[in-house]
Amino acid sequence: MKTLAAIQSFLYNRRSLNRRPKTIRWYEMNLKRFAAFYPGELPTEPEAIEEFLAKVVPDEKDETRHAYYRTLKALYRFTCKRHRFLNPMDLIDPPKRRKKVRPTLSSWEMMQLTQAQSLRDRAILSLFIDSGPRVGEVASLRKQNIFEDYIKVNGKNGEREIPISEETRRLLLALAESNGATDHVFMGQRGPLTTSGIYRLVQKFMRKANISGPKLGPHRIRHAFGKHYIKNGGDTRSLQKIMGHANIATTEIYVELASEEIVAKHHQFTPLRSTHAAAQQSFFDTDKAKAIKEAEAILEGRST
Repeated sequence: MKTLAAIQSFLYNRRSLNRRPKTIRWYEMNLKRFAAFYPGELPTEPEAIEEFLAKVVPDEKDETRHAYYRTLKALYRFTCKRHRFLNPMDLIDPPKRRKKVRPTLSSWEMMQLTQAQSLRDRAILSLFIDSGPRVGEVASLRKQNIFEDYIKVNGKNGEREIPISEETRRLLLALAESNGATDHVFMGQRGPLTTSGIYRLVQKFMRKANISGPKLGPHRIRHAFGKHYIKNGGDTRSLQKIMGHANIATTEIYVELASEEIVAKHHQFTPLRSTHAAAQQSFFDTDKAKAIKEAEAILEGRST
């Protein structure tokens, strides 16, 4: 089977399953390089696929290599099932992904972001901080989807309800009222704000608040929301529902991000603290022994 034919068939299948356009574009981008590497027959041996993964992606780009691995796994799972031949991806272990600490925001930094002057900008930033929605969910928000204590969004995995605070609700309703007849809540000069427009807006306010990179944008606030929700006593199951994660394992990442408790325990139990305490005690013990000897010498002098 030709590589291009297999890829085309796979992409048609993903579209027929209503995969998001963004996901389709991601598949197309990764598979374009695979087709250029193997322009003829689709490789059916694991060694050939491993050669692609090893040569196309630099060693330090482990996230990129893993993305290609996931793409090829999806391609071969579909192709092998459809044409009934052995799947070479079953013989390939996933590339190692080194853990990275995701950048988030401190409480002070989030407070700085809520100081935006315009009603629209304050509403956008407050919504991100309050509930951690995805940028596409914010861009598509309509008036009729603002309720008493939640908003309804059409997200990555379908519609869901996201709880909001009273403060955020008042901002959203006031903004929606000021927009006149349009259903969209967040408007720009030329119509509804796009996801890229919201990204630029958030980046502007992050730089204004002296927040440094990397990853200045709404997704960083989303990570900060998840981190602080857990830090403040929230549970992963409710956080999963709020953030719209299909898998609880994704939500559990935020338990690791909420590291303040770990830092506090380290400060309490670090061996360096007990070492300093022991050294201080030793100093006082030495000083005490010296004082006793001096007192004994004085007493001996008086008796002579």
